[in-house]
Amino acid sequence: MDRLVIPEPTNEVVVRVEPGRPAKGELTLRNAMHTMPVAFRLQPAVRGRFAVRPHTGILAPLAAVTVEVLYMASEAPDGPGGGGSRGEDAFLLHSVVAPGASVREPVSALDSVNPEWFSARKKQVFVDSGIRASFVGAEVAARLVATGAVEALREVLDRSDPAWRAADAEDESGSTLLDLAVGLGRADIVQVLLEYGADADKPSRGRTPLEIAAASGECLIAELLLANGAKHAGSDALHVAAAADTTMS
Repeated sequence: MDRLVIPEPTNEVVVRVEPGRPAKGELTLRNAMHTMPVAFRLQPAVRGRFAVRPHTGILAPLAAVTVEVLYMASEAPDGPGGGGSRGEDAFLLHSVVAPGASVREPVSALDSVNPEWFSARKKQVFVDSGIRASFVGAEVAARLVATGAVEALREVLDRSDPAWRAADAEDESGSTLLDLAVGLGRADIVQVLLEYGADADKPSRGRTPLEIAAASGECLIAELLLANGAKHAGSDALHVAAAADTTMS
């Protein structure tokens, strides 16, 4: 056996970064042993970049615990990260068999663990260095739209929970991702957002995406919006919509 504790569902911690909210994610750790309790310790590779709660504990045989991972750095992440060579977003999971440990609940946390157990001089310590954080959420997606990072944006949308409606996210100024993409004239990003379910009619700061496209004379973007259910509204929007209709016909 090469490890005692298994991260679930994968070795990736998805951290959601939203304006005005703590940036955090969750990871489940499961004891792979059928008969023995196991002590664990989960720490970020770079101290101060993340906080883990609880960061240590004892798992009963086959028991699991969900730990919370908080992103603590002052600067917002500049991309999805995760699974790459970004060592600053890595974690070290130490685990050791804890025979005779008292475990009244499936999980006994923090004060039940003797730090000396994780010393290789005392016991055989298993170390898993494959856990990584990846970043999703409005702040990350808005930055990727602004820089035109289409594939990285797809990664963020793929990793996001469908219930979050990530393609309709708003940045800290209240601009939707579609608003940002239309304003930049990025039809390719508009197409990606629409593919992932962005609302073609959702207003952003009082204007619909079609009205924003009209103000910029973006006929191709208007065509994409109309093809995805956007409604005509206002004379400028109708003008651009007519041009888009001509293009499609």
